[in-house]
Amino acid sequence: MHPKRVHFFFQWGEPKLLAQIEILASLQTVDREIREQTGRKKDFLGELETKEKEIRAKKREIDVLATGLSEKEKLRLEKDRVFQEEGKKAMEKRMRMNRIKNVKELQALQREIDLTRQANGELEEDLIRVMQEIDVIKAQIQTKQTEMATMQDEWRKKQKELEEQIHGIDEAVSQAATRRQSIASQVTGDLISRYELIFSRRGGTAVVEVCAGICQGCFMNIPPQLWNEIIRNEKLHLCPSCQRILFVRPAAELKSA
Repeated sequence: MHPKRVHFFFQWGEPKLLAQIEILASLQTVDREIREQTGRKKDFLGELETKEKEIRAKKREIDVLATGLSEKEKLRLEKDRVFQEEGKKAMEKRMRMNRIKNVKELQALQREIDLTRQANGELEEDLIRVMQEIDVIKAQIQTKQTEMATMQDEWRKKQKELEEQIHGIDEAVSQAATRRQSIASQVTGDLISRYELIFSRRGGTAVVEVCAGICQGCFMNIPPQLWNEIIRNEKLHLCPSCQRILFVRPAAELKSA
């Protein structure tokens, strides 16, 4: 069973059909240029966004550390306040010992002083631990800030380069779009609509040559009868396999090539 053939009938003579297809081939070249440049711009913009996200992420890390540092500082101040108060209480108790004559009361006060000294020792250890944690966080913040400064410095240089490349792409696309408009105006509406649909669906290749009975778009064999019809250039044909517009170069052109 032969593949389904697709034909498009236009009231054209051979010269006009060939001319229209040649124009479409020129249009395809420009469209591919625009497609490629647009893809490059998308990549550059993606790189810009990626680098900016990395810098923002680094800043968030610093902000989180700074918040933690602030909380630790509050905790340090509170523990230091308690430690100072307990130290004063211990001093007052030691001074009271000089005024106590009763042995029993003296022993009771000594126990209180010992308990206070023990509690103050634990407070002091906690305070030292918190201060050490603060030092660690400060070092982490310093490291992150240095990393972010380096990233920003490198990024400023890279950003300028990418923005210049994007500007160049925009100019190239603008010029190509002008050429495209000029070329597209020479193609009939129905044909260019068909071409644009195929171009978008077939990865930027809508018009392909047939060489030795083989479609150069999908490299599938063209049925002999369809091949003969394509050679006559009386109708517009699509490849039965990939649905691209087919054309064959004139014999004189092939011989010259």
